[in-house]
Amino acid sequence: MEVILLSKIDKLGDSGAIINVKSGYARNFLIPKGKAILANKKNIESFEAQRIALEKENISKFLIAQSRAEKIKKLSSIKISSKVGKEGKIFGSVGIRNIIKEIMLLGVKVNKKEIRLPNGLLRQVGEHIVVFQPHRKVSIDFIVNIIAKN
Repeated sequence: MEVILLSKIDKLGDSGAIINVKSGYARNFLIPKGKAILANKKNIESFEAQRIALEKENISKFLIAQSRAEKIKKLSSIKISSKVGKEGKIFGSVGIRNIIKEIMLLGVKVNKKEIRLPNGLLRQVGEHIVVFQPHRKVSIDFIVNIIAKN
């Protein structure tokens, strides 16, 4: 079954690509989720008209993501205080929620899906590298410094 992709899907194609997929995949996943439409003559013509608007929207999302990444880059590091045991281990762990809370206090709006912890939850005192990825083409590293709470 031929479909037109409305958004980029990994291992299938970019937005606007006309691809051939199994009919069950198209009927049960792609079309109901709004990720694709059937590739008939009418839909192809209407999609060509909408393509310019979609490209402008994608560019605006990219520019917004870049500006948000620049705000995070200006922060460069975030300090989080936590209760610590004798060997420098934290009671519990510092996760995405804690990081988001501190970033929001500094005035930058961040979504949970945009923060990546490459080494998992943070369980030690010290500096840790965390990735902020607001868009698939925009990614920036920043430092989370965990300090002992008195």
